[in-house]
Amino acid sequence: MGSDRTQLSVVLVDPVDALGEIVRMLRDAGEAVETVDAASMVRNASSYPPDCIVVLDHGAEDVDGERQLHAVEQRAGDVPIVVFSIDPAAYTGPDMLSEGAADVICVGPDMAISEERDFPTLLVRRLRHAAGMGESFQTDSELLSSVMEYLPHQVFIKDDVGRIATMSNVAMHEHEPTQAEIQGFTDHDLFDTELGRELYEEEQQIMETGEPIINRVEHYVENGQDKWASTTKAPRYDEDGTPVGVIGTSRNVTDQKRREVMMNALHAASRDLVTAETYDDIAQTAVDIAEDIPDIPVLEVVLYDDANEELQTVATGHSADATSVFERYEEWFRRAYETGTGQYVVSLSDGGDEAVVGYAKSNVSDGVDPVAVALPLGEHGVLGFASTSGSFDEAGLDLAEVLAANVEATLSRTAREEAIRDRERELARQNERLEEFASIVSHDLRNPLSVAQGYAEMFDDDDSAAEEVRWALDRMTRLTDELLTLARQGQIVGETERVDLAATVREAWQGVETDTASLSVADGLGAITADRDRLLELLENLFRNAIEHAHDPDDPLAVSVGPVDADAGQNTGGFYVADDGPGIPDDQKEAVFEQGYTNAEDGTGFGLYIVQTLADAHGWTVELTDADPHGTRFELRGIERASYA
Repeated sequence: MGSDRTQLSVVLVDPVDALGEIVRMLRDAGEAVETVDAASMVRNASSYPPDCIVVLDHGAEDVDGERQLHAVEQRAGDVPIVVFSIDPAAYTGPDMLSEGAADVICVGPDMAISEERDFPTLLVRRLRHAAGMGESFQTDSELLSSVMEYLPHQVFIKDDVGRIATMSNVAMHEHEPTQAEIQGFTDHDLFDTELGRELYEEEQQIMETGEPIINRVEHYVENGQDKWASTTKAPRYDEDGTPVGVIGTSRNVTDQKRREVMMNALHAASRDLVTAETYDDIAQTAVDIAEDIPDIPVLEVVLYDDANEELQTVATGHSADATSVFERYEEWFRRAYETGTGQYVVSLSDGGDEAVVGYAKSNVSDGVDPVAVALPLGEHGVLGFASTSGSFDEAGLDLAEVLAANVEATLSRTAREEAIRDRERELARQNERLEEFASIVSHDLRNPLSVAQGYAEMFDDDDSAAEEVRWALDRMTRLTDELLTLARQGQIVGETERVDLAATVREAWQGVETDTASLSVADGLGAITADRDRLLELLENLFRNAIEHAHDPDDPLAVSVGPVDADAGQNTGGFYVADDGPGIPDDQKEAVFEQGYTNAEDGTGFGLYIVQTLADAHGWTVELTDADPHGTRFELRGIERASYA
């Protein structure tokens, strides 16, 4: 019901005093407000019926809006009832409306209503509308006219035989007839015969099945140019549910589709960058890509020359007699390279000489298109673009940025690969020098030593000086062997293979002067993946190290080899070499692997250094611990198992 009075009369049924802020807003707006509880609403209300009644839906306080609604309905008669919900999580507006509420307004649990959003005005308008005192909406005809005039899409309404009843203003711009003239036209009048037939059959199918077409992108050619439109169509029905035509919308998506097509073309063309192996190849490929894609303007690749310490043009997409993009906008190329931020050059001239200024992209004003762009390529240089039409459009900028990212990624990959190749070449040179060193050790030292040892055997066995000479020659021989081993370690470990560890341990033991020492090999060593010759050298040095440090001839040394626990969940394990000798003091454990370190009278200081070097070359680790109950234990871990028990 309504009232001729200007003031709105509202009764708020508020059992828990939760609507105080709403009361304040209504009173500030000059409206008459009373608050009551549901039971006393009729008794305490004003002498005349209110224009509307507001009931509370407050889930947190167990004040159920639907129960409140029905309780008030019994006393309210024809007075419209509005439900205020302050529990958004339990909002049931549609249910309340179906139960008879004139409106449902959700205001939130904390009543935090922003004055800046003009909520009080909106609140009064909604209550007045519920009470029948507000302004009514426009007529159906006026609303439809608004849609047709202002919606920036092509909108059309047709009858069941495809005749146009009305079209939006945007759609009219696509055709010659006026709004009045086009009424009654069909697609046969607007398009070629084949397209008109296809559209008619399609719309008949829509009415028969009731299935709409939603956002279908269609391609067509107009005046020799590719165009795309996104179309939606749905059936229309009369009051009896009989289909009486179709309603549809169409919007031009040519710009978006054109950008998508160009972007796909750019990505496809950028695959050519993968095959480029040098900076020059990459630069020329980038230029070729830009020339094949219409939306990318003139491109110039400027890379940093380390030798000259300056930016230099490597490839350009314009003719030789044209002004270089780099020369024209050099200041902003340098700024882009030094700051790592793209520079968007904007013309500020009104005519005559051009005055330009460079900005970061975020500082370019809306509607101002750059005349040139300099995009950094990381540490490699700059990719520059100059417009051939006077300025860039948004699609051109997007394509330029994608191409720059692809070029930078390719340059970085090429730089990494070149660094790897340089490292490999340096290692090859080092290995050549080590081979030369090994040859010198093998030939120029071993031959004289062999001659000296031959003559030393002719000395009298009782001659103490002869014994010293023999000892010195033996030591020189061992040093020669160990230096030769170290020289080989400069080379990458050779081919690895499946090696029976127990058999290799026994072979290494046979290659060492063991005196009275004994060897025991535990079960479960299995097979490992290793360079067998290098593994033999490693084991021989461990055995020799143990024997050299066993000082008590009356207590023969016992050496043992066995498996260590496999790494959890990995195909790697290890083995140990232990002895029951005197062990290594804790303060010397870290130093024993250093080159030249020894505390044995005839030690060379290379044995354990060689062990460490050989283990590292295989990717293994070596850990020195104490054996149980005494002695030394070396554990080698991280070893790939070929079939490790």
